[in-house]
Amino acid sequence: MNGKQKEFLAKSGINLTDGLIYFSENERLYEKYLFRFLEEPTFPELFKAIEEDRREDARRAAHSLKGITATLGFTSLNTPVKAQEFDFKNGRWEEGNQYTDELKCLVLKKVDS
Repeated sequence: MNGKQKEFLAKSGINLTDGLIYFSENERLYEKYLFRFLEEPTFPELFKAIEEDRREDARRAAHSLKGITATLGFTSLNTPVKAQEFDFKNGRWEEGNQYTDELKCLVLKKVDS
């Protein structure tokens, strides 16, 4: 990974240092999973479960995304999805739903970057 790519990741709110820790500093392996994130089906699953009021499915999807975003160093996505999962887990459905629009905007921003 070159300096320009690392700079782009930093500008996109991705903490490469944190992400690489989970991949034993292996940049090639990190890149492989970074690009796989674009195909990650869990965000659409989360949004659909919320729309259909399937609370346990939404909680499970948020939990998965909490781990994925932390592993990749996606701090800007991890913070709201972590809060959403916490609210869902503790039975605060309405409070957790407050993060949905923010997450949709952030996901679209990451994909369009």
